[in-house]
Amino acid sequence: MSSKEIKMDPRDPNANVVRTQSGDVLYRIATGDQIANIQRTARGLKHDRQVEQLQADLADAETRAALNGSFADVRVTKGVSAASVHSNTYLSNLSAGYANDSYIGERLILPVPVQKRSDIFAVYPQREMFESPTDLITNDRAQANEISASRQSTTYTLKDYGLQNFVSNETLDNQDLPFDERADMVMELAEHIARKREIRDAAFLTSTANYGSGNSVTLSGSDQWDSAGGGDPIKDITTAKAALFNGPGATDVLGFCSINVLNVLARHPTLLDLQKYTTNGLLTPEGIARYFGLAGLLVGEARKQTANEGQTASYSRIWGLDFGLVRVARAPSRRTASFAARFRKASDPVVTEWFDATAGKSGGYYVKNAVSEDIVSVASFGGYIIKSATAA
Repeated sequence: MSSKEIKMDPRDPNANVVRTQSGDVLYRIATGDQIANIQRTARGLKHDRQVEQLQADLADAETRAALNGSFADVRVTKGVSAASVHSNTYLSNLSAGYANDSYIGERLILPVPVQKRSDIFAVYPQREMFESPTDLITNDRAQANEISASRQSTTYTLKDYGLQNFVSNETLDNQDLPFDERADMVMELAEHIARKREIRDAAFLTSTANYGSGNSVTLSGSDQWDSAGGGDPIKDITTAKAALFNGPGATDVLGFCSINVLNVLARHPTLLDLQKYTTNGLLTPEGIARYFGLAGLLVGEARKQTANEGQTASYSRIWGLDFGLVRVARAPSRRTASFAARFRKASDPVVTEWFDATAGKSGGYYVKNAVSEDIVSVASFGGYIIKSATAA
């Protein structure tokens, strides 16, 4: 079949379509925009509506003036007043509601709000849940055997993460919509914080050290899914799923990979063969998840810039070339074999705005976005990572 494949002119809006010489569609290669649309969340859609409402408010002069007034434009030259350093409710709500659906880490690691910066939580020993003495009572005076039930504990320790930015009053006075620039600062900070979190999440979820012994494999050569032989993704993924342990609490098994790995799976001959009599074209993330009995397949298509400041920019995918499966609890609860948990200070993120009269000619505003959190592997056998699933 490959000898008959041709790619369309890249100037064609349908350049992701691969056709035969006769013009028949063989399959479509997913784009980043398509994946982002597939993975839209209720939170992301809600934030879009908030931004649309903000833009509508800015378009009305009277409403915009009222919004500007809500920022308590305090310019302090002496001393410190209560209003000069404060957390602004409007900014906090806008930032807390932010969601970039291209980032998948927060949907793979269960969020757990906490009050203390460090604490312990209970761990139920895995072995005790799978072994017990005989339950046979040999005679009418014999005692039933006792099971072994112990409790262990582990800790979390929150780490602080934050970024800030500044806009001068000269800039605000020189633009047509001063309120817009201050709101833009909030959105930009939220995006940078979210991207940094995604990078940490990807590093955690793709590290074999966070998975139980035997719950990881590294593919190479002909075993990789984009090799000449194509490897055996069906065997690899079903083996991974079979290796997952479960607990009494309700969980969902989610798969994750980068868009690079998805595009290899989407056109892999062994997977396409599963639908050859029913559907033509690209395998979707939903289709792949359905074949393997997963609650979903989340695809990371976000990029990061890795070059040092002043050097030529270098971009790469955050999620690399791995494929993983993790159990994710539907809600925080005891005895749940959720692979990992994100302990986060309740009410975070905190967005703070303050006026600095000493900056520049006429001062300006700082905005800081900060959060305290820690990721802990709760049930390491509730996940499986396939490293280097593809070579590129």
